[in-house]
Amino acid sequence: MPVPQSPRSNPLPMALLRDALDRTLLEPQCAQRWHSLFTAWLETRDANRRASVQDLLAKLPEGDPRADILRLTFLAGTSGASHYENTAAALVLAAQPADPDRLAAFMAYRWLAALQTIAQRPDFVADLSVGLVPEMAERLVQAATRQLPPGFVARRPDEIRRVAVVVPYVGHRFHTPSMMAVEQCIVLARQGIQVQIFSAQELLPADAALFRGDGRRLVLPPLQPKSWAGILPAGINMTISDSRYSLPGRWRNLMPTLAAFDPDAVLLVGLYSPLAGALYSLRPVVGISVNTVAPIAPLDVWLTAGPANVRGETWGGRFPAPQAVHHPFRVKRPVAGTPLPRAELGIDDKAVVWISAGFRLEHEIRDEWAKRMLELVARYPQVVWLLVGGEGKLPPALAQAGRGRVRALATRDDLPAILRSSDIYVNPPRMGGGFSVAEAMAEGLPVIALAGSDGGDKLGELALPHLDACTERLAALIENPRLRREMGAALRQRFDRQLDIAASGPALLEAFKVASGLARERLHA
Repeated sequence: MPVPQSPRSNPLPMALLRDALDRTLLEPQCAQRWHSLFTAWLETRDANRRASVQDLLAKLPEGDPRADILRLTFLAGTSGASHYENTAAALVLAAQPADPDRLAAFMAYRWLAALQTIAQRPDFVADLSVGLVPEMAERLVQAATRQLPPGFVARRPDEIRRVAVVVPYVGHRFHTPSMMAVEQCIVLARQGIQVQIFSAQELLPADAALFRGDGRRLVLPPLQPKSWAGILPAGINMTISDSRYSLPGRWRNLMPTLAAFDPDAVLLVGLYSPLAGALYSLRPVVGISVNTVAPIAPLDVWLTAGPANVRGETWGGRFPAPQAVHHPFRVKRPVAGTPLPRAELGIDDKAVVWISAGFRLEHEIRDEWAKRMLELVARYPQVVWLLVGGEGKLPPALAQAGRGRVRALATRDDLPAILRSSDIYVNPPRMGGGFSVAEAMAEGLPVIALAGSDGGDKLGELALPHLDACTERLAALIENPRLRREMGAALRQRFDRQLDIAASGPALLEAFKVASGLARERLHA
């Protein structure tokens, strides 16, 4: 997720701000100058001084587009006003010649910021659309297509024997999208399909921070190649680009390996990937997203967790609308095990333990929802709330919790054991969180989640329509152990029927057959 760089300590923040502003205006195209100004602005306690800097920069006339992009993103970071970010996005899209790294950086910042701040699907789609993310994706697909080598030509396969699994980013084994791609590979391999994973690491362009003036950086789980060696079955390899190269260089370096593998079809696992978009001109493409929206990419088939008769968002018609195929299978059931003893966490056996999990909880738990959760914690002294994931930092919105009542734990590999020691899974209002919800369902936990989001969609009719309903349901679960058991059992059954990836192989192969049939006419043309 995008996070601000830590401000430097400075005993004279007003003087530093004045000096940083003067230097920045002398070199308006220098990103480092804008980053220094942003840091000085953060350190300055004088509200009038801050406002005067914003006012001056907002009134500057348009100049060089590169300098204007830095200025506008600075203003977006200092004011929180989305129109500055949207105007900067328009300039990025209009800039000629197009810079794939700048486009990809803006896409990644916008997407990760939306995941961090937006609770429900319609708002998520609207935010990315206003931020011109579909248009940027289209431009990047065109750039990646230009990197296809001459000998790598369109082919209409009669049988699916080899599948290239394309992932926009591979991190470590706790990174949900990465693990989702690996699990899909394992399913295909068990069906006798030869599989290879390819990633140009498109979510992390080189020097992404230099395209913005707000001092923010992209923070993603780091790539850990050695950790995958013990997870991938024999015969499944990963080909991952060196992230020090530009995106065109990464695509160009991957193409010979892709051509040598000569896949019969492509599986995109993620919200978007220009590399997968380029392959659409050569092979059938199936897409599956971690989020509950159609990928922003050209596809033949979209594997949707929702009803198959609901057409995927077409993202403004930038890409052909894919055929939706109901395929909700996403999560592998954890290996059976024992609960983590509560004593190891310093929790009484009589406590009612809530648990929330995720890498972005520090930012996702906020506002009215956090206030309501703290009210319930105060009302029920037996409640202890565990937040598992990320760096283990307590969200600022929960700083007023009583001592020991809310506890933050960094990412760890025994989450299933902690779930088994918990009583209720509490999912914040967010687009993400769907996989942790599914894992809680697999362990038989009752779950609180809003409808219209990744997590809520896993629950079906048990998802809740608004915050009042969440508060009421949670209070009832705290007070009634029998209700907890009944809801947990119902959700475990739902996981077995609709989410467990173990039995999804035949359905996945059938989806590829559908995609192959749809692709025959367009590839012939």
